[in-house]
Amino acid sequence: MKQNIINRFRQFLGEVNIEARKVVWPNRKELIASTTVVIVTALLVAIFIGLLDFVFSKLISLIIR
Repeated sequence: MKQNIINRFRQFLGEVNIEARKVVWPNRKELIASTTVVIVTALLVAIFIGLLDFVFSKLISLIIR
């Protein structure tokens, strides 16, 4: 039983190694471009949500008065 688990774990690690060799890593230029897109998109979404929050909070404060 214990030997079976060890063999399965070795097989798993071998398969992980095979799959890891297939990974295509981005070069520096692609990495910087992708990171820039993610940061800009996150900032735009944060600004949009912040503006919506501000507008809705003002509307609710006008309704409550």
